[in-house]
Amino acid sequence: MVSRNNNADDRSPPFSILTHHAGRFLATFYAVWALLTGLLSYARIVTADNPPLVWQETATIIIIAAAITVGIAFPLAIGIVEGIPMVLAKLYTDRVREEARSEGRQEGRQEGRSEERVEWEAWNERRLAAEREGRPFTEPTPSRNGTQSADSG
Repeated sequence: MVSRNNNADDRSPPFSILTHHAGRFLATFYAVWALLTGLLSYARIVTADNPPLVWQETATIIIIAAAITVGIAFPLAIGIVEGIPMVLAKLYTDRVREEARSEGRQEGRQEGRSEERVEWEAWNERRLAAEREGRPFTEPTPSRNGTQSADSG
């Protein structure tokens, strides 16, 4: 069996998104780019001096809007494709971890109660046996923190 060393050759490049999630990235990029281009174009056309523009002016506005929004759509697409799943995975693992901790605490409390009950039952049996035999019972009661208390039964 061949073992792999964790050296510099095993590191992924900073923009590994392009190789791992190319399809999702491109679909997200084009959707965000089209949305931003459409919104910016609409805003510029609506706020133009002469709203019924000729098609050449409208096409120019759309091309300029597309050029402007490319730089905005690229980092947004990276954030959506890589960032959102990463945040959701972190939230999920934190939730699962907290549920496991809670379950562990409950099991620990139940185990502690049963151990304490066994300790008290054993103490009570010794007390009753001493009472039946008519001898004094001076053993202190068990306490919750594992130390013996000062009072006797």
